[in-house]
Amino acid sequence: MLSDKLNKTLLRTTDNYIKALEKGGILTVSDLLNHFPRDYDDRTNVLDNFSLLNIKEKNTILVKLLSINSQKTWNNKLLTKAVLEDKNGFLSEAVWFNRKYLANQLKNFENKKIIVSWKVKYAFWKVTFQSPEVETDLEKISWEIVPVYPEINYIPSKWIEWKIWLLKNAISEVSEDLPEEIIKKYWFISKKDAVLKIHFPRNKQDIEQAEYRLAYGELFDINYKSIWAKFENFRQSEGKSISIKMNAELVKEILSHFPFEFTNHQKIALFQILRDMEKNHCMQRLLEWDVWTGKTAVAFVAGVHAILEAKIQVAIMAPTEILARQHFDWMQNFLLNFWINSDLLVWSLTEKHKKEAKQRLKNGTTQIVIWTHALVQEDVYFENLGFVVVDEQHRFWVKQRETLEKWFWNKSELIPHNLNMTATPIPRTLALTLYWDQDLSIISEYPKWRKEIFTKVAKNDEQRLQIENFVRAEIEKWRQVFWISPLVEESEKVDLANAINTYENLLNIFHPYKVGLLHWKMRPKEKDEIMRDFAENKIKILSSTSVVEVWVNIPNATIMCIEWAERFGLSQLHQFRWRVWRGAYQSYCYLFPSKWQYTDRLKAMEKTNNGFELAEIDLEIRWPWEVYWVRQSWVPDLKIAKLTDLELISQIREDIEELFENKKN
Repeated sequence: MLSDKLNKTLLRTTDNYIKALEKGGILTVSDLLNHFPRDYDDRTNVLDNFSLLNIKEKNTILVKLLSINSQKTWNNKLLTKAVLEDKNGFLSEAVWFNRKYLANQLKNFENKKIIVSWKVKYAFWKVTFQSPEVETDLEKISWEIVPVYPEINYIPSKWIEWKIWLLKNAISEVSEDLPEEIIKKYWFISKKDAVLKIHFPRNKQDIEQAEYRLAYGELFDINYKSIWAKFENFRQSEGKSISIKMNAELVKEILSHFPFEFTNHQKIALFQILRDMEKNHCMQRLLEWDVWTGKTAVAFVAGVHAILEAKIQVAIMAPTEILARQHFDWMQNFLLNFWINSDLLVWSLTEKHKKEAKQRLKNGTTQIVIWTHALVQEDVYFENLGFVVVDEQHRFWVKQRETLEKWFWNKSELIPHNLNMTATPIPRTLALTLYWDQDLSIISEYPKWRKEIFTKVAKNDEQRLQIENFVRAEIEKWRQVFWISPLVEESEKVDLANAINTYENLLNIFHPYKVGLLHWKMRPKEKDEIMRDFAENKIKILSSTSVVEVWVNIPNATIMCIEWAERFGLSQLHQFRWRVWRGAYQSYCYLFPSKWQYTDRLKAMEKTNNGFELAEIDLEIRWPWEVYWVRQSWVPDLKIAKLTDLELISQIREDIEELFENKKN
């Protein structure tokens, strides 16, 4: 029955409701039973007096409905407002937005008792219920716990509650999703009992027990696949990867050539990487960093150590040619200290130069290569590739990552150690869940000499004018400016600021200073010319789209201005901001939201420069796969579990690894 398709006979409903369910992805009996409550009404304690309300908690109260009416607001939203009276004659208000049929449904209950459930807000000397649940059947006061379901295409909770009641017998067919060892270890109830209690709880203990059991099962299912992949990689590469013994004295010598001292976090991450490479199976590690914490330097030291200690080749892969060239230029003088041969392999090279570079890789002359993932193809061979670094790993999809990690042709048939790096601070909970086929290193410590970026959100036209005057003053000091816009050209549907219009406005505002324009639709030669002029300080202000997120290093650029800032996620805003955190000068970031919206997200940008703190906030506000560009077909939507629950995720990780270790023994 669980796999049966929902129909109007089974649910005793109409075709319109079945179509609405289908649009919401609810197709089968199992789908509807897995549509879990988002909350519960505790009707064991129904209030009857407004003075007993708790503004910090959800309340259920018996009141008289005096009146209910609907009207259009100034922005064309439908506002429904009701006046409520408690047993002592005191009045309150309930409001709903865009609930088209609510006023008609409740009109017949004017001057009658109803049950209202939700949190209240106290403002302007009155109590207001905002979008509360309403029950007109007073007999339901006797119910112990009433589930409240998320709406499905405007299908209300009460309708869903009744239909799940009709399908109650199907719950007996729910199969177990956890190993017997785990169930015994934690004395878990069965999954079918958990599903039954989540929909039909007798008390709060039932809810807590069911939610924990189902959350554990969801996270276990996701992470088991990743842990399995991790152990399978270890098994397949056993004896096929070079074991590189860590040479502490050599590491010290390499570090001595750096113009700066490594932070403690950099040293810890480097130690973890070098320890992994001592094993005779391939390393699978994710190096995660916040802005300007030095992940590239850590990977580079590990690569030089591997070349000098084990005589292998190293490949560092960047997502764009811009970054590949930046890495290559940065490391040239350093490599001369150790007589290490290097190559750059990118699409813009002539066919002759690419052919020569590939030949040097094939015969082993080149010891370290910087290239882009676009060049992973069958005519690139290595003599003895032993270490692969994939930069900006979060930009690659699962299938691409498998290719990057596993597709490398070696004459010696080596399976190289693999280090993935991401410049986007990802909350530890999300990183553990998405990348559990890899071990995790995090660098979140800033160099002591780094000044924090001053960030301000413009709240009106006057503040914007003040910022523009400040920008002009900085330009007169020979500083440079990034000016970011979300779109390239006009959109008929969405009236957004864009790089082209912004460019034209900036020409007028900052005359006679030179303004440049950069966006994805430009040809590579055009982009290179603009980049070169900006790097040489010929262009003072660069009007750009989000292409600047992976742009070159411009230490003299000290100001970042972002139009329509509320359109970007916190992580992306943080990526933009750190583009002006390159030199020794004080840096500034100014955010210009549309209609001067001062949102919680923008407030967070003003409060902290810490990318990991911002990532946690972004994870709470937005859908995680949307935030980090990592929506994958193998990651299911979570119904009960939360990706912010580090304690539970860590516990599940230990349990799964223990299962695999026991099987291995």
